[in-house]
Amino acid sequence: MKENSAESFDSLFVKKRRFIGLKVFVLLIVILLLGFLSVYTYLSVSAVRGRMTVAAEKAANIESVSPELIDVMKDKAWLESRLKMAADDSIGLTIDLKEKVIQLELKGIVVMKSKIHDYTASGFFKKMNANVYFTMFGTPLKVTRIESSIEKNPFKVKIAPKDTIEAQTQAAAAAKKDSLTRENVFWTVKLDRDFELNIQGIDSVTNSKAKIVKGEDFEFKRDMKNIMNSLNHIIKFQKPDYTPEILISIPEKEAKTILNALPKKSLITIRI
Repeated sequence: MKENSAESFDSLFVKKRRFIGLKVFVLLIVILLLGFLSVYTYLSVSAVRGRMTVAAEKAANIESVSPELIDVMKDKAWLESRLKMAADDSIGLTIDLKEKVIQLELKGIVVMKSKIHDYTASGFFKKMNANVYFTMFGTPLKVTRIESSIEKNPFKVKIAPKDTIEAQTQAAAAAKKDSLTRENVFWTVKLDRDFELNIQGIDSVTNSKAKIVKGEDFEFKRDMKNIMNSLNHIIKFQKPDYTPEILISIPEKEAKTILNALPKKSLITIRI
């Protein structure tokens, strides 16, 4: 009996030590996670504030405007920017997030118009005062680079059909091919005001959900890329890069058309 009691006591003591060791381990993990999240939050917020400070400095020469007039300033920036873009000889892009409309314009004339399914914008744009907003959007934005998931302006050589029957056959084959081919259409426009415009081709909510499940959704890929970039900087205790972004979802066919029609060094006017 005594031997059994001693063995029971020893086993209980070992179990208790293991339990205490597990609690200490879990506590250390929690402390490390909280510490990492604190550093992540601090550096991320600092990056956003730094970007806002730079934007405010650029607007310092403009006379201060009452916060109550920000809607008026937005309308003024929209009209003045479109007017200046109309003076250009090239095709430009206007994006009205207020009305959810995106359109190609030439000399102020709308040559193509598309309805925006949905959009998201970085919090940076929501925190702008009237002066910063007008400095950012009061003149047309200049495209510095375009990156796309599909070839821009692809050239195709076609042989003219011999007769009407062959023309109808070719048209039917092309229509069938278009109905079967599904591409991931998205493109990013780098702008001279140090932010990005992202266009994603989405025909329906079902199509959008399917792309997310497959990991083909542009927003999903973009977010993962930004997270990895931030983690890489934070591990080195560096302030992560912060680039404000606007993501717009429009019909896939129209996303292709706008991409192909937009010159590589074009102008863009935006209203948020």
